[in-house]
Amino acid sequence: MKLGFSTPVFVAALAAAALSLPAAAETHLDIVTFGGTSNLPIWVAKDKGLFAKQGLDVTQDITKGSVAEIQNLMAGKYQIGSTSFDNSIAYTEGQGDVAIDNYDIVGIAGVHSGMNSVVVRPEIKSYADLKGKVAASDALNSGYGVMLFAILDKHGLKLNRDYTALAVGSGPNRLEAMQEGKAHVAALSAPEDIKAKNEGYNILEDAVTGLGRPYQGSAYVARRAWLKGHEQETVAFIRAIMAANDLIFTDKPTAVSVLKAHVKGLSDGDADIVYAALTNGKGGLNRHAEINIEGVKTLLALRSQYSEPKKNLSDPNKYVDLSYHEKAARK
Repeated sequence: MKLGFSTPVFVAALAAAALSLPAAAETHLDIVTFGGTSNLPIWVAKDKGLFAKQGLDVTQDITKGSVAEIQNLMAGKYQIGSTSFDNSIAYTEGQGDVAIDNYDIVGIAGVHSGMNSVVVRPEIKSYADLKGKVAASDALNSGYGVMLFAILDKHGLKLNRDYTALAVGSGPNRLEAMQEGKAHVAALSAPEDIKAKNEGYNILEDAVTGLGRPYQGSAYVARRAWLKGHEQETVAFIRAIMAANDLIFTDKPTAVSVLKAHVKGLSDGDADIVYAALTNGKGGLNRHAEINIEGVKTLLALRSQYSEPKKNLSDPNKYVDLSYHEKAARK
């Protein structure tokens, strides 16, 4: 039987039919993070189509503090979050600032191994000047506050003996507390630490250097209950973040252009400083979005020392599920 039209016409008809079909639907994810430049992998994944390549449509919200972030993750408002991993450990162990029933959030990928500076008000010139002063933190019993307490301890300053702590929430709130004279020291990351320095505040040291050991700063987290039914979306999310991290480390011009598009008013010089902090290996982004297990062990040691109720914490595997990252890493 002979067809009534030529092969080229037939091929053209098939192509036209394909173009008329609706595009494959993308899976929507709502994620929540703190503000700051450690969001660069998310910005790159969104702006450069890496989420879309994995079949994802991702909406990002910025939280004002860890308590609200964790509560919203538990309530299902968000599927994935980026948070100080110490927060997740704290709530797992009942050591957070509020009690959360049925807490089941775990780390699935790494964000960074420390992006904070120890920032003090202009009149403070050394750690000794902090005696009798106030430290601003996100929460009193978790997050980067615990890291800051450990650094101050190394300089002979004991919490509630030599200084007090004030919980105010995220980085912008910590800087505002110092600007208003309510606090004198805080652990801040970019762009808040850069803004503070430009306003005459002093940076005593890089927090990871001050701590003197491996550290896991923020991690991507999700509920175990959600993860069980959403392996495909989770693996896709991690693959996109891994690709974004690889781009950041290998293509500085593109990474810096995305950074400047999302951090308004960032000068070329400051953008170079931020990029170096993200990629220099001292802290910075976790290569391939891997969780730094030795850094998690440091968190457990710090929590065992500083947090209440007292617990001896030692098993990092209790707080992570690396199976999704392992699957994402397979080619």
